[in-house]
Amino acid sequence: MKDFRAFLLDLDGVVYRGEIRLPGAQEFVQWADSTGRKVMYLSNNSLATPEDVAERLRRLDMPSPDGRVMTAGWSAMQHIAGRFPGARILVIGLPSVVQLAERAGLHPVWQDNTEGPVPDVVLTALDRSLTYERLKRGLKAILSGATFYSVNRDPKLPVEDGFEPGTGAIAAALEYASGQRAQIVGKPAPDIALQAMDALGARRDETLMVGDGLDLDIVAGHAAGVSTALVLSGLTSAEEAHNAAGERKPDYIFRDMADLLEAARHAMEK
Repeated sequence: MKDFRAFLLDLDGVVYRGEIRLPGAQEFVQWADSTGRKVMYLSNNSLATPEDVAERLRRLDMPSPDGRVMTAGWSAMQHIAGRFPGARILVIGLPSVVQLAERAGLHPVWQDNTEGPVPDVVLTALDRSLTYERLKRGLKAILSGATFYSVNRDPKLPVEDGFEPGTGAIAAALEYASGQRAQIVGKPAPDIALQAMDALGARRDETLMVGDGLDLDIVAGHAAGVSTALVLSGLTSAEEAHNAAGERKPDYIFRDMADLLEAARHAMEK
């Protein structure tokens, strides 16, 4: 492996799984910090604000998370607010996502009923309290002309005891009902990776995207023009990783972050 100077780290399945820190994650970031390399935590999870994610990383004893967390929910709101300043938005997601919308200058509507003007935008995110009524509101808004976004297309989310349905499962229900395809802002779109590199002041040729999903992290990394590494501690099996082709094919495959740390140290010593 070449000696990279900046690392974009996915979280679920890479740094942690639920409330369990994964092998090598803490040590890798400590090494990067001590050797002058740059790290940004990238979460495709739309459950929380960047501050919430930073607090979770602190609970898991991950080094210095403040100011270097980007979430797909935050990225989505920045994108939508840039395209539709002050728009009315229906958020199918948890209160933390609604809070992000308000912080971006958007105006959440139809959260409790369908009274008032039709939303300009519908955004699906991870919603563990999803109801049929919320899906009905989303469908009505989309069919009435609202632009349809989804934070990501993650089909499932790694947790301590396996997996649970992800944001993509919710978006898929509305896509099927409405006949419209959601626009994606989180991975596999490159937006969040490009925003992270801009924040770090990192060049493409010195940056490595690290993730656990072929269709999300690896595709996003290639779309952003950076090298990619897949760890086998989350969504993807070794067989799937080695059989991947095209934009889904990672440049490097590692067992976990501890394995990546060993390779990074070796590359630095060359």
